[in-house]
Amino acid sequence: MPRTELSKSNWTPEERAQFNRHRRGRNLLLLAALAGFSVLVYAIAIVKLHEYGQMW
Repeated sequence: MPRTELSKSNWTPEERAQFNRHRRGRNLLLLAALAGFSVLVYAIAIVKLHEYGQMW
């Protein structure tokens, strides 16, 4: 899919709205992936610290 510029003056309002919806969806998916990775790393750290008696 070729990259298009958002500032293109010949976009209709519907095309601009669709572009923004796709961008928002992609950003939310990336946010969810980043949050999931962060939770995974945190959980592994908690398990490892608990396993070696460094916690509680």
